[in-house]
Amino acid sequence: MALMLDGAALLNQSIHNIDTSEIRKMFDLAAKIERPLNLSIGQPDFPVPEPVREAMIKAVRDNLNSYTPTAGILPLRQAIAEKWRTHNGFTVEPENIIVSTGVASILFLLFQAIIDPGDDILLVDPYFLIYPALLKYQQANLHTIPENFTAADIDHLLASGVKYKAIIFSTPSNPTGKIFEREQLAQLVRLAQSTGAVLVSDEIYEVFDYENKFVSTASLYPEGTLTLNGFSKSHAMTGIRVGYLGAPANLAPIVQKMATLQQYSVVCAPQPGQWAAITALQTPVVEEMKLMRRRRDLVAGLLKGVARYPSPDGAFYIFPEVPIESRQFAEAAIAERLLIVPGYIFSAHSRNVRISYAQKEEILEEGVQIFRRLVERFRG
Repeated sequence: MALMLDGAALLNQSIHNIDTSEIRKMFDLAAKIERPLNLSIGQPDFPVPEPVREAMIKAVRDNLNSYTPTAGILPLRQAIAEKWRTHNGFTVEPENIIVSTGVASILFLLFQAIIDPGDDILLVDPYFLIYPALLKYQQANLHTIPENFTAADIDHLLASGVKYKAIIFSTPSNPTGKIFEREQLAQLVRLAQSTGAVLVSDEIYEVFDYENKFVSTASLYPEGTLTLNGFSKSHAMTGIRVGYLGAPANLAPIVQKMATLQQYSVVCAPQPGQWAAITALQTPVVEEMKLMRRRRDLVAGLLKGVARYPSPDGAFYIFPEVPIESRQFAEAAIAERLLIVPGYIFSAHSRNVRISYAQKEEILEEGVQIFRRLVERFRG
């Protein structure tokens, strides 16, 4: 008689470090709640711009549906390189750019390529939840520095003697919306140069820059920065799945190994989406950003005097403090049809929640009023 296999026993040990994200749980909950006020999902509610849609449709009709070179079609990599040169102030050659199925896949390939068990990695806290999840899978040692860090904090890290393999952050930030000041980025450069770390700058929310203060990290430290970006947020291409990474020539072996891994996993980003991405680089989203800024101002105004939060310079999130543990607060909000994300998944500090304002104004107003009532209830 054949033995009955036990699926749980077949899992490798590292996979237990990864669990279903709280954001995905909220997404699933929204499907079950009647008339949910969903302020949890980081997905723009505006449509993919028409020129981008038409470019993708044309690619399909022109039968551009086959495999592409593993690193992505050359015209897209050339367009990305030109965008960085003319708009962001640094140079990356097209052969040192890799395109994949969104920044999430880019991160997975990158961490597989450069992180060994026991490597010391620095995250800026709060951080996007995928960073620690994938790094724990790689069995890295995680360290954090607060988002409002100063030169003194960098001095403290240098005094510890830790040699970081990578320093990872997003600007604008998910979950707080903070855009790092040029001086802060310069301090991260100082830390990287002193410890031999590579800077991993996730710039997926770059275009959501309401205060005109965004600076690409590679413009300050081109030889030591890996730059990540994509189209899911800026052009609402969340389901089309196109993201990319660029490296200076001295870090080109990282891109080459990522491409090798991609051959055996993702294979390539969908070709029609890559052609659409070229058009996206040429399609401004000015009106969409005006809309998102109005929503930022609306939510910030409704929260004024009710909860403290880091300055939401960009992206489409606010990260307010709450009077109780974030998981408990989020559960209470669900009972009121309000879906928000508990902050403990983004930070070692668990008394914040993430509110996404990528929603219609009437939903934001009703949702934030519920949030206010919950704060007052638990504070009282």
